[in-house]
Amino acid sequence: MLENLISAAGPHASAHFYRTSAGAEIDLLLRWPDGECWAIEVKRSLSPKVERGFYVACDDLKPSRQLVVYPGKDSFALGARTEAVSLAALCRQLALKAQP
Repeated sequence: MLENLISAAGPHASAHFYRTSAGAEIDLLLRWPDGECWAIEVKRSLSPKVERGFYVACDDLKPSRQLVVYPGKDSFALGARTEAVSLAALCRQLALKAQP
């Protein structure tokens, strides 16, 4: 799944894993040339739940988008700033962002 997301983001986005010693963690952090960053968490469940460490990491980094990719088809809010999306939908969004 991570390889698909990184490929869809294109060569200009830099991909990172983020983890602090305190346990704040983001599975995939994409940074775009314009400075924008997207925090992406990967879940296998059809009812994804995000751990506290993801929110702590997002508080640290202030990404413009907080996304949870999961195996379902629908998109829905998981909180005030976090959205659950399917792999296909997120790949389309990444490909659009990657266009010049």
